[in-house]
Amino acid sequence: MNTADNPADNPADTTGGFRRVHPLTPLLRFWTLILAVLAGLVLNLNLSSLQTIWTALSEDNDVVIWPLLASIGGFVLACVLIWLLSLIWWKATGFRLTDEEVQHRRGVLNTQLRTARYDRIQAVDLVESVIARIFRVAAVRVETAGGNNSAIEIAFLRRAEAEDLRRQLIDATHARRADPEPTQEGVGSAGIDPSRDRGTPVATGQQVVPSIPIMRTLGSTAVSLNTVITVLALLIVAVTPLGFTALVPVVVGLVPSVWNLIDKSWKFQADLAGDILNVSYGLADRRRQSIPLSRIHGVSMTQPLLWRLFGWWTVSVSVAGYGVETKQGGTTRLLPVGSKDLALRLVEVVGPLDGGDLKTYADPAGITHPTYTSPPQARWVSPVDRKQQGVTLVGESGHGGGDAAPRAVIVHSGRFYHRMALIDVSHIQELTLQRGPIQKLLDLSTVKLNLVPGPVSMQGSDLTYTDGMELLTVLRRRSLPELTGPVVDEPVLDEPVVERENRPGAVGYD
Repeated sequence: MNTADNPADNPADTTGGFRRVHPLTPLLRFWTLILAVLAGLVLNLNLSSLQTIWTALSEDNDVVIWPLLASIGGFVLACVLIWLLSLIWWKATGFRLTDEEVQHRRGVLNTQLRTARYDRIQAVDLVESVIARIFRVAAVRVETAGGNNSAIEIAFLRRAEAEDLRRQLIDATHARRADPEPTQEGVGSAGIDPSRDRGTPVATGQQVVPSIPIMRTLGSTAVSLNTVITVLALLIVAVTPLGFTALVPVVVGLVPSVWNLIDKSWKFQADLAGDILNVSYGLADRRRQSIPLSRIHGVSMTQPLLWRLFGWWTVSVSVAGYGVETKQGGTTRLLPVGSKDLALRLVEVVGPLDGGDLKTYADPAGITHPTYTSPPQARWVSPVDRKQQGVTLVGESGHGGGDAAPRAVIVHSGRFYHRMALIDVSHIQELTLQRGPIQKLLDLSTVKLNLVPGPVSMQGSDLTYTDGMELLTVLRRRSLPELTGPVVDEPVLDEPVVERENRPGAVGYD
């Protein structure tokens, strides 16, 4: 792919091989500032001010009219000057696609050129803010594997052009992953083993999550913990003499999270195109997000206490390169709210196990065939969750354990807040054995599975010390993909084990 394959609609829209963004981009980038100025003017125009202006206009008083007209003219002139100056910035901003990467350039005095190789792209999202939707434009956001602040945002483009650019980038990324340039035998340039089989492929274009009904979105938000706490705080303020000021910290802390629940599940839907999961959602800011299945590591299903009344579950994933949540608002919840059957079907698509194994070993409501569970003495450190927490190893032909390394790990936890998480063993980054002072007295240990940053966390909590060491030994035999060499199948023998005590200043690394 090169720039010749992507001609601009108009020759004036290109400069130096770079395609320009939409001319309204400078104003749309500063629309919040413009709204703030207008809001300040409106707030300062009280009733008496409006009456004074109306009286002056009705009396045909030139002394008042001319200064008013001069002020309006000065404001319009300032807007025109700002617009003309923004054209200089606009002409210096552009993007282009080459055979190897996407390039984005901006800046007048200090020019910045950012690039993203196709084999390093994690996801390509289409983002439409409220103001962008009004003007029928959109931004294309390219998430890369470079860590914090590594995303490239190409804003703004006409919506059809943004859709076309997103499709081109996804096709280029998919083509590069399908035919990677080998660094060494069996390993692609991005450090992903192209031969790894994720199971039975799902038909291209299949809808994985139908559009979530609006009433379900509102209902699930209404019975969420944050909403319940906010309502209780309002009731306390209403029936006690605490005053509104006591409510401010609660409103500031919880209302944004409640809004976030609604915004990121509003008309949420997901479909599968090849090995790319496309999700779309948003009330204020509409977003289309693409997530490669190969980048999904840990998967979890959770059910808050009040959701049990309706049988609702949510599915979250940890995506390599994304973190807990993407910096610009992308989601790691692939199912904000849905039935248990829908959640399990989604976990089958993005996880390492098929439907039969999920039904047998991964019932999210409770453990069915655990390999390791907390012993009776663990009730002193986990009095509520002891009978609900455990680790299940699933091998190539069913229940894992023994000398062979399993292919997947399942962790259950939570009596009131049901939670089930699972991962392909090759995605486990590190292993840590932890023992606090009380655990030592009770001969207990906790094995922590260190994963890529994200909402999914997994650990075998409060196992006997013998079981903890056995679990650690079994998982150390897992096959690990290498960044600079072939995927090894031999047991990993040089992986250190560190017992970490839970006391101030104690540090341990696996």
